Amino acid sequence: MRHNLFDHVNIKPENTYIPNGMEEDVDKECTRYNSIIHQLGGIDLQLLGIGNNGHIGFNEPSDTFAKETHCVELTKTTIQANARFFDSIDEVPTHAYTTGIKNIMEAKHILLIANGEGKADALYQSLFGPITPQVPASILQLHDDVSIVADEAALSRIIEKKSYLIFIAFVKEFLMIIKNGLVWEESGSFLTKDLHIDSDTHRIAMDAADTTDDTIIDASGLYVIPGLVDIHIHGAMGCDFSDGSAEGLLKIAKYLRSCGVTAFCPTSMTLPENQLLTAFASTREIPDDNSHAFIAGIHMEGPFLSPEKKGAQKASYLRAPDIDMFRRLSQACDNKIRIITIAPELSGADAFIREFHSQLTISLGHSTASYEIAQNAFAAGASHVTHLFNAMPPLHHRNPGIIGAATDCPHAMAEIICDGIHIHPSVIRNTFRMFGEDRMILISDAMRATGMDDGTYELGGQPVTKKGRLATLKDGTIAGSATNLFDCMKNAVNFGIPLAVAVKAATYNPAKSIGLEHTIGTLAPGARADVLLLDSDLNIVRII
Repeated sequence: MRHNLFDHVNIKPENTYIPNGMEEDVDKECTRYNSIIHQLGGIDLQLLGIGNNGHIGFNEPSDTFAKETHCVELTKTTIQANARFFDSIDEVPTHAYTTGIKNIMEAKHILLIANGEGKADALYQSLFGPITPQVPASILQLHDDVSIVADEAALSRIIEKKSYLIFIAFVKEFLMIIKNGLVWEESGSFLTKDLHIDSDTHRIAMDAADTTDDTIIDASGLYVIPGLVDIHIHGAMGCDFSDGSAEGLLKIAKYLRSCGVTAFCPTSMTLPENQLLTAFASTREIPDDNSHAFIAGIHMEGPFLSPEKKGAQKASYLRAPDIDMFRRLSQACDNKIRIITIAPELSGADAFIREFHSQLTISLGHSTASYEIAQNAFAAGASHVTHLFNAMPPLHHRNPGIIGAATDCPHAMAEIICDGIHIHPSVIRNTFRMFGEDRMILISDAMRATGMDDGTYELGGQPVTKKGRLATLKDGTIAGSATNLFDCMKNAVNFGIPLAVAVKAATYNPAKSIGLEHTIGTLAPGARADVLLLDSDLNIVRII
């Protein structure tokens, strides 16, 4: 590195840092290097190459994104790729020290260099594919300041796919006519037909006469569905809406789009009013463009919840429904609150529902309400249930509670967490039978640990431990999920829900529940042209 780079540039040697690959004590070297990074206030410039398998540094493909400096076992392909630097492949090290993804993503600027045809597929997947630890470099889509220097050979697949890099921005060409795809329809079926898009407005067009471009993609054999709509999600990629950071909210939005979620309602936790004001105001700073998921509105979950069914909500911040407080919060975000969760048994809940039900969606949740109380709340204007079965009494044959009341109310829609942990597959199937395909909504309830490595994170001021897909508080209480909505939809299909029905529950129904079914979650003319192309295994082929 010093001979080939640092000796030729005007960077002082004392300002360059490389892990000591000769140190045999792994913990010692990793601790030393991480300490240097922290003591110096982080990395100013992170220089990266990219491997044929999409690795950056030596962060190899994995099930999770690695964190800080660590020692890795190199894959066979990486060993073979580095054999050119040694007299024999037997001399190539099998392990290496590397900065972790967390280190890299905290760098102020990232410079990635790629050359040769062997890097073409990895570069394309990293820039235009989904963000996944199986392609470690894909995480760079979430960084605010990345420069890429590549030769024509490394860019060959990007050029072939007619995707362009302008400066450091990723610009994808709109696909104006999607031909021969299996297009999802709200009736609950897939029809082979063409889908037309107006590039000027980024809207679904009626027919080819309404488009301004004749760019065509052949979607033969592919499912064409609306972008997913997640109306209950707290965070992802180490960020949480309640942090009140516009930068963090944008990272969440970019991650979601990479997972096929093109619209969402960032969801708050039970916090003091001043923290909620800051969080809600952060939505003002997020532009509406095609580089990230569209903020469809805010889901206010708390603080008007029952202490007995608080779940992961912090008890000390809970309070009775407060009309004036809600108005202050709504003003802070230009009236972007689309849905609010309340416990209907609390004092003042009935007045609150009657005051605001015509302005936003009132959802019942985190509640001990009886069947009668819940029934009265639905009659007063409530129309939704927050994460059905969770944070409420179970359905009992003599005391049906909120679940029974919601089932009996024809206008009530129910959201359900389909991560494979919160709800048993049998209950998923039976709930769809009880409510019918028009009233079921899939949500992720994802927290900041989603897309991250196992470890301890924070949710609503409380520590949460993530292990695999399970996230729990210290006392074992399940604390949100660590699964994105697209994976929840695939889970639903694997649990026995027909694909067309699962798509509806992840797109049209959530949009309908917040009054945006003509804008998002649909492929009807005039709607936003947020479109996913899926293969027969439900893998995302393209996000438009």
